Amino acid sequence: MKRPMPTLLLALASLFAAAPQASAAAEPAADEAIFVEGARYDAVLHRQDQRWRLLPADGADLRLRVSGNCRAGELPPRGLWLLTLDAGGQPLLLAPSATPLPEGHPGHVRLVGCNQPLPAGQPAFAVPAALADWLAEHSGAIYVAD
Repeated sequence: MKRPMPTLLLALASLFAAAPQASAAAEPAADEAIFVEGARYDAVLHRQDQRWRLLPADGADLRLRVSGNCRAGELPPRGLWLLTLDAGGQPLLLAPSATPLPEGHPGHVRLVGCNQPLPAGQPAFAVPAALADWLAEHSGAIYVAD
């Protein structure tokens, strides 16, 4: 004959069964609401082939692919990035808190021209000057997709 489990043990068992499981990766989940196209960002960078999709508010989408001779540097991780300027007036992508980052990533990536050297010790990647100009004039946020 089985003995009934005491009420306190039953309560504890149900509490632990309902507790959320810790994920294996310590990476925070992204807020999927920020990924509504055209609502919260003005440009999309597809990391795999460095294809850009520009979403101007006053016209048709523009699509372009960066040529192979301008593919240098470290692409930002997937997520939403804010376009800002660093202290020297150069374009900089800054990760808001909703963008999950790999451990140790500083949360910013500098944009440099295709013909400029990449800064040492800082995440940076090259973009054509015309694209950097368009982003600076028309975009405040960029979504980086895989």
